[in-house]
Amino acid sequence: MNKAWVGVDAGKEFHWAHVLDASGTELLSRKVENDEADIARLIDEALFIDEALWLAEGLVWAVDQPGGSAALLLALLWERNQRSSTSLASAWIEPATPTAGSPRPMPVMLTSSPTPGAHEARPRRARAR
Repeated sequence: MNKAWVGVDAGKEFHWAHVLDASGTELLSRKVENDEADIARLIDEALFIDEALWLAEGLVWAVDQPGGSAALLLALLWERNQRSSTSLASAWIEPATPTAGSPRPMPVMLTSSPTPGAHEARPRRARAR
């Protein structure tokens, strides 16, 4: 599996982002101000990691909120054609692909207590029994 996961814990004033590779190694962890410039810088940093590691399958973004405090982040990801999903404990869902003329789909929240982060979005190896 040649991809990286970006988990974002969204907050009103700032977010916290983690980037993990397929093995679970943390490649980036930082505070991100909830403003366009810093969010754009995060996206650029994650895309640089994607290019530097030659990730054939690219980045998977997992955001802990489907809107609200994460709205600006989600809008900027959408503008940059980045796939995003809502992270919920060990399961996450991916929004449908938009079609011409349709509104941009938003990830769907399945529970009121999400556990955010790239660790939850990243598939794990099955344990031997």
